[in-house]
Amino acid sequence: MSLLVCEGVTRRFGGLVAVDAVDLAVGEGEIVGLIGPNGSGKSTMVNLVTGVLPPSAGRIRFAGRDVTGMPSWRVARLGIARTFQMLRLFKSMSVRENVALALHPKLDGGLLGSALGLARPAAADRDARARADALLDLFGLAALADRPATALSIGQQRMVELARGMIVEPRLFVLDEPAAGLSPPNVEKLIELIRAMRDRHGITILLVEHVMKVVHALCDRVVVLDYGVKIADDDPDAVARDPRVVEAYIGGARKADDAGAG
Repeated sequence: MSLLVCEGVTRRFGGLVAVDAVDLAVGEGEIVGLIGPNGSGKSTMVNLVTGVLPPSAGRIRFAGRDVTGMPSWRVARLGIARTFQMLRLFKSMSVRENVALALHPKLDGGLLGSALGLARPAAADRDARARADALLDLFGLAALADRPATALSIGQQRMVELARGMIVEPRLFVLDEPAAGLSPPNVEKLIELIRAMRDRHGITILLVEHVMKVVHALCDRVVVLDYGVKIADDDPDAVARDPRVVEAYIGGARKADDAGAG
């Protein structure tokens, strides 16, 4: 059964068609990769799925519900979480606070109630911190819980962002280039953690990634975009052999080289 279904999804920016009539389905329990050369429309597609942008045409359904054009906060409450290519941690907060904060929109009374010492919000706040600590332990960050998030390495900050997404217990987790800037050992750790999200925690994953080692290790299927058009949708090995995919990547590399030479 498909958890996420995109039908003919299009996004225009003036005369530019960034995503052109793309069909995309992610089955419950799948890890589906979304790849393509720079400028292929991947980030736009992610923003459409998560409600950051409304589509110009087409429909998006999640868990059988039409979410087309729904704002991102409502999409998140339905069970879609995401990470960002550029880290978005709160500099003034500790690692624990960065993770626990993701729960506050769901708490009765929220931060204001906790600040005023009201019993119910304060108890919920303690529960949020306890859940954050459990996730930090899972991600190997328990000893760093009280440190400022920005004092951590890039790899550790990536783990904090993943933990923050997991704490809301999403049905679908959209990961936007989680391996960016990671060392090879941390890439291996990332692969293990993403696999555990699906296998142990039942989270369906849409993975946008440039590091093909991660894609091959994790993905059941891979969808490829080129200039906003879907050119492939198959298992990783078949996609890697697809002449259209090879040409898209080689062609993109040639254009980049030509631009640099100029």
